[in-house]
Amino acid sequence: MKRTPFTPEIGKTYENEGGGTYRCLRREDDWTSYTMQNVSSGWTLIAHGIGVYEDGKIDWDYSTGGHFTGMEGRR
Repeated sequence: MKRTPFTPEIGKTYENEGGGTYRCLRREDDWTSYTMQNVSSGWTLIAHGIGVYEDGKIDWDYSTGGHFTGMEGRR
């Protein structure tokens, strides 16, 4: 399946190709990386090199700073 570069929208949720659903929380200062949070577990990371597949699922080249946090923006 074809993968193309992708810029997520802050506040939206996306299904990850490897499993899980992630909410985009913010863009990082380098303008190419985004803080993403797993909506079920609170696992939060900075995703670098995000791509999207034809089916709408996303993934990233690598992540840094992974940790569990409170659920930001959850109601």
